[in-house]
Amino acid sequence: MTEKKTFVSNVLQCVLFLLYFALLTVERIISLVEAFKTPFTEMLSLDAYMTVLTVLALIGGWAYLIVWGRKLFDFGAVKTENDFLHPCIAAGILLLGGMVHTQGTIPPVQFAAYGCLLVAMLLHTVHGVRKNGNGALRWMSYAYITAFSMAIPVVYATKCVPDTCALCTAFYPIESIASVLLVALFTGMLVRFYRNDGLLTFCPWSWGIAAALDAVVLGLRWHDEINFFVLIFIALTVLIGIVGKVLSSILSPAKEQRK
Repeated sequence: MTEKKTFVSNVLQCVLFLLYFALLTVERIISLVEAFKTPFTEMLSLDAYMTVLTVLALIGGWAYLIVWGRKLFDFGAVKTENDFLHPCIAAGILLLGGMVHTQGTIPPVQFAAYGCLLVAMLLHTVHGVRKNGNGALRWMSYAYITAFSMAIPVVYATKCVPDTCALCTAFYPIESIASVLLVALFTGMLVRFYRNDGLLTFCPWSWGIAAALDAVVLGLRWHDEINFFVLIFIALTVLIGIVGKVLSSILSPAKEQRK
């Protein structure tokens, strides 16, 4: 019965991962069609950056998945945690293109794609709890990585005019750098999450870097618009990170901490 539950969980996670890729890819292609209605040479620098990043993320994400993560397509194969590591990296590469608000962006479809990934992670958490116990710390890990993913700033234009505002002139490059760095951190976290059966170490530098980068991004835009979504989730990330770090020092089995 346990093996059957593991198999079903693996299949569902594979389906959800592929739905994430499919939904986000379709949405990104639709947005690119809209974006390319403006000739590339006539695009603003920010639009050009977002368009190029989206194209590279689509190509890179799918190429990585097909070359190194293709076992994800074999629903009948019994999978271990390691079989999801390459799909996690591919998902992170694709996410780079999802974190830019290009022309024609369809937010509901993006949220549906991200929701599929989060549900796959939830199933992995359930599997980890059934397999190794330590439910409190594993559910805390799931809450932490979910909050962290939501605290990644999406790159998009502000109402403020950069040419007449020094803060907005600095905002775009800093926001772009912050977004890429936090996607990279999230990807590494996702790999660890799958490798350790849904268990994270709540390393202070990860939520510390996220808090610092988000603080700069939020501060530069504060005079124009307050991004309450990012503000709320970075606060939750720090809070859960601190609580999780304390709990991990108390509850984590030594063998799992060494993974």
